[in-house]
Order: sequence, then structure tokens, then C-alpha cells
Amino acid sequence: MAMANPNVRADVVSANEFPSFSAQFAVQAVPKTVVNKRGEILGARPEGRFVSEVLLSLGIDPTTPQVEG
Repeated sequence: MAMANPNVRADVVSANEFPSFSAQFAVQAVPKTVVNKRGEILGARPEGRFVSEVLLSLGIDPTTPQVEG
């Protein structure tokens, strides 16, 4: 998503190389995606489901059309 949209930022961290960072976010398995420190997605997902879960983590209903402008 971050590659497709300049409003999205993604950081990738190796859980084995940064154990203190992994502990901070309670990483026990990978992949683990943390969204704005309030939502998390565990495991791999198909793209559409992943996007829906990110939106839900942000409090946005993915079934409601968003109006720009």
C-alpha cells in the first residue's frame, strides 16, 4: 500500500534482529502488521482482505464508499 499511495508509510523490522522492538509490539509470529499503534493484523492475507482490515483498524467501514474532496 505504501508503494501505491504517498499518504501511507510502512516500516519493515526483522523480529529476530530487533528483539526489544518486537517485545514492544508483542510480536510472537510473523507477519504482524501494526496500524498506527492501535490495530494489528496477524498473518498473511489476500490483498483485498488486508486493505479491509487496515481500514477497520483506522475506524473506517470498508463497505462504505468514501467521497473525496
